[in-house]
Amino acid sequence: MYLSEIKNEFIPKFPVPLVDQLTNFLTDAIIEGRLEGGQRLVENGLQREFGISRAPIREAFRVLEKNGLVVIIPRKGTFVRQVNQKDIVENFTIRANLEGLAARLASAQFDQEDILKMESIYSGMIEGIEKKDFATYRKFHSEYHNKYIKSCQNQKLIEILGTLRVQHIWYRFMHNYFLECSAYSAQVHREIIDLFIKKDADRVETLVKDHILYVLNWYLHSSIAKKGS
Repeated sequence: MYLSEIKNEFIPKFPVPLVDQLTNFLTDAIIEGRLEGGQRLVENGLQREFGISRAPIREAFRVLEKNGLVVIIPRKGTFVRQVNQKDIVENFTIRANLEGLAARLASAQFDQEDILKMESIYSGMIEGIEKKDFATYRKFHSEYHNKYIKSCQNQKLIEILGTLRVQHIWYRFMHNYFLECSAYSAQVHREIIDLFIKKDADRVETLVKDHILYVLNWYLHSSIAKKGS
């Protein structure tokens, strides 16, 4: 998709820093597939289409590169990162083990307030499923995982998982997963909360790990993977 086709969707709102707004906007455009893998992001084009200066654009590009969403090639430009099946397998395999560890660590920290927050987020996920509202589901699904990751109190682990989860590897296929596996998603995320309530560190670590590997296995056997192979 050309930048001119999405320019009207970017409306700067202050006092939020312009760099943050542009980064979030481009992140969503990439992970939702509106900006495609291999597509070049031209500074002059963004300046012209969005009516902003070059400095926040360059800073946004640096953040996107750090998050694995774009590749900056000297003297050639900035390109939306292309993802292959090997990238997906590596991302999910690492995430499965590290998120499982984060869940284990979080289980020792969770109190009643944390559980109530998880319950509230889970209710939002279920609302999205029942209404077949993907945007709502995606929002609360992200909040759900981020809740226990940030509760693990291991900053390095939080940073690594933050980078892995922001990459568009997962979001590119999330809509199809939502359509095909919503019942499974509702069940497994309920079970994870129940294990946090019981403070069962061993089982919650295993379940989170198995859940992510289940999604990877679903992807590898999906029509999406076959089209990309």
